[in-house]
Amino acid sequence: MPQLKVGFLSFHNYLDKTSFSGIPYYMHRALSARDIELINLGFPYSPEALHRKIKHKFKNAISKLQASTMSIFTDSTRFKNLDTKVEQQLKNNPCHAIVAPVASSELNFLETNIPIIYISDATPYLIHKYYKIPETQEEFNIYEQRELVAIIKSKLLIYSSQWAANSALEHYNAKAEQIKIIPFGANLDSAPDVAELHKRCQNMSPVRLLFVGVNWQRKGGMIAYETLLSLLDRGIDAELTIVGCKPPDGIHHERLNVIPFINKNVPQEYDRFNRLFLDSHFFVLPTRADCSPIVIGEASAFGLPAVTSDVGGLPALIEEDKNGCILPFSATGKDYADAIANQISSPQKYAQLVTTARQEYETRLNWDSWAEKVHSAILEVVNSK
Repeated sequence: MPQLKVGFLSFHNYLDKTSFSGIPYYMHRALSARDIELINLGFPYSPEALHRKIKHKFKNAISKLQASTMSIFTDSTRFKNLDTKVEQQLKNNPCHAIVAPVASSELNFLETNIPIIYISDATPYLIHKYYKIPETQEEFNIYEQRELVAIIKSKLLIYSSQWAANSALEHYNAKAEQIKIIPFGANLDSAPDVAELHKRCQNMSPVRLLFVGVNWQRKGGMIAYETLLSLLDRGIDAELTIVGCKPPDGIHHERLNVIPFINKNVPQEYDRFNRLFLDSHFFVLPTRADCSPIVIGEASAFGLPAVTSDVGGLPALIEEDKNGCILPFSATGKDYADAIANQISSPQKYAQLVTTARQEYETRLNWDSWAEKVHSAILEVVNSK
């Protein structure tokens, strides 16, 4: 068989690591490193090329790029134009298969006999139920229909968790033989040296907690804060750093540090972000709703154990007592503090947790591992034709 040629299709700009949390970018990069000729489909541009294009052709139309996510993804014309372009690209450069991450809308108007591998971490039903997005029934119906069509058109469905796969089976008539579960990786250009990870074990006082999230309420910020208070109440020296949001008025404490925003595209700020992961002892994420938060894999890369909630796709990311622990949705700050106190009761126990957390990243929660499994799945699809 000649070299495997795989088309990569997404409306999200997969050449830009800032697009859609960087997930399509890291997927594309990891697959490009495999023995695959990856064909860019659609209209992807590097950030630099996109800037030049806008400056040259659309000097007075930049505001059009600021349309809301909902208006973009419910506008059929955009996807019809995209897929007309893609169909022409496939005629000029035929592929053995098409990989389509989070691309249900893109697939609705695409006409091709090439086998499609659809990749996602959720379904419209789950997003609507747990995130309350979209807000209108009309928009939700559009997403529902597109998901059904995308699943019908796809030869293989790859989900990042059993939670998402179960919804595809129950709500969208997917077939079990269509589905594979492959956890997402960590959006890191490089992982820290293993020797750096155990330095935090040398000083466990104070116990440094890290919380990262833009949405205080959805990410369970109040429970993280209550965890800090509970540890202090029981005489455990602790501090909590919050990154990405500002707590509501009235939430303040001398052991609480707040960093409202870090721009990871600025090298100095990215280094600061990484330093927080290296210097902290626990990543606390009492999230109320999540699909497959990339930050769990990132924490594992830094040997940082996560204490999080049993929601969404998190059970696919956490191996109990290896890279953290999962608590019931109903768990309180006291429960989170109990879990942390248990993990630091023995220095040897905590040091082992740092080691196994990094191993979880190296064996499962990295994009190279993801790409290896996806590559094998693509070969199965192509060889079964």
